[in-house]
Amino acid sequence: MGVAIRVDNLTKRFPRTARYRDLLPWQERKLTTALEELNLDIAEGELFGLLGPNGAGKTTLIKILCSLILPTAGTAWVFGHDVQKEEQVIRELVGLIGADERSFYWRLTGRQNLEFYASLYHVPRRQRGQRIDEVLHKVGLASEADVRFQNYSTGMRQKLAIARSFLKASM
Repeated sequence: MGVAIRVDNLTKRFPRTARYRDLLPWQERKLTTALEELNLDIAEGELFGLLGPNGAGKTTLIKILCSLILPTAGTAWVFGHDVQKEEQVIRELVGLIGADERSFYWRLTGRQNLEFYASLYHVPRRQRGQRIDEVLHKVGLASEADVRFQNYSTGMRQKLAIARSFLKASM
């Protein structure tokens, strides 16, 4: 069994900006360390949980693994792909689902939202309808597919976010 995620000496520091003056280029920048020399291997098929208090770096790690932010130092790979050098491949492999879902269009139905995202994910037009039906069925939203997103419960919204992540994963 191979390694799904490998992290070697991963460090991420963010500039601290408490005041407007902190944004000036000649000011000495104070840094906040979110991750420091993190090492981690997660095997393919392994179930892994990431737990910790607020500010522990959980979200920072996930964003690095999704190629949304770059590390300050160290390296990370997802299925053998370097998150810094192969961002496009990583974004095709990984679907990030946030707990607070605000990226859907509230006046569109669940199906219409997925049609929009399928086009952004370059799902071939002739495959979109079938793919959307498949992912809606997988998450248990097939019967509510044509209901406006604004009328979805919180659980239904989360299911639609999962369905959206499956659009490109099932290609």
